[in-house]
Amino acid sequence: MNSWGGGEEVLLKIALHVEGIQFYIATPPGIVAEKFLAHKLNILSLASLKKIYRNNNKSWSFSDKVKVLINIVVSIFPIYLFMKRESVTTIAANGNFAALFALPLVVFFRKKLIVIQHLLYEKNSFEGKLLKILVKYANKFVCVSQSVSENILTFIGEDPRNKLIVIYNALALETMKEENLVARVPPKEIRFAIVGSIIPEKGHNIILDAFCEVTSNFPECRLFIFGEPREEICSKSFYNSLKEKTENLGHADSIIFKGYVEKKSDLYNQFDILINYSVVPESFSMVVLEALAYNNIVIASNEGGPREIIEHNINGFLVEPRNKQALFQMMQQVVSQFENNSMNEIRENGRATVKEKFSLQHFAESYKNIFKNYSNESK
Repeated sequence: MNSWGGGEEVLLKIALHVEGIQFYIATPPGIVAEKFLAHKLNILSLASLKKIYRNNNKSWSFSDKVKVLINIVVSIFPIYLFMKRESVTTIAANGNFAALFALPLVVFFRKKLIVIQHLLYEKNSFEGKLLKILVKYANKFVCVSQSVSENILTFIGEDPRNKLIVIYNALALETMKEENLVARVPPKEIRFAIVGSIIPEKGHNIILDAFCEVTSNFPECRLFIFGEPREEICSKSFYNSLKEKTENLGHADSIIFKGYVEKKSDLYNQFDILINYSVVPESFSMVVLEALAYNNIVIASNEGGPREIIEHNINGFLVEPRNKQALFQMMQQVVSQFENNSMNEIRENGRATVKEKFSLQHFAESYKNIFKNYSNESK
């Protein structure tokens, strides 16, 4: 892990809130390690654990495959010696890339393996092939949504279904005090937002096009783009193309790039309506969950994880995927009804959804039960 994302948020919640279990986090030096250390967590820092990104997110080059293999070999004994010294019996791998590093420890040293699955995998993908290997050695796949669980079953078949469990990501709603939530009053502007890494999969282009159509009828609208490009060249190129597109559309004043905002209240209190409209299905969406918790209205694609969070016209709005016209119509509908009582009910229902279905207490207890089970098996 060398960049902070949803998977790292999950690990942090596990380490901080699952009681009665000692956690050690193996990670490369950098932002992630520093953030874990800031929370006074136990770290094993190894440069060889740095993630190697694939070209255009599709495949590794031959040289990259060699680097990954070398890094795995280099990492085995430092991790093994650390686990032996600290009497660690179980590995929780944060995704398939981390599981690659764990496999030798499971095969040769009989460690228990729990793989936390955050993603939806494409047919014939490398990850799909890897799942068929991992399922032979993993004791449990923890899936962040039902969509992830069903996706994995398409690769491994129905027989290992008992190895899969769904534990939804969660929020500590009680830490979001009411005074941290901006009271929604009739604003001079109505603020849409995209939140997340700036990559093509997040649907920025289709959202920009729909937003420009909305402003022809509602010029008071603004679109805030929160986030930064990733390390990959394709992400940085995409970011530059969005900036250029904004200028060419003549919307430099209404489409504003805000960068990365770390503090959640500072982020979500800057806008009114979240647009979560990825062009590929999302496995979950912490952004959707956080937006609901901060009383934002959410418009999301009707597929994947967001469909398991949002109930259309109850706590948010779902839109047919990859359909600019449908997105435009929904955005315009929400703007036209923005001051109605129905929108206040949507906001209230959204926050209630987080409290009732995605509580941190249930999250922590579910993970505790899994870790306890496999710790006991090892004794």
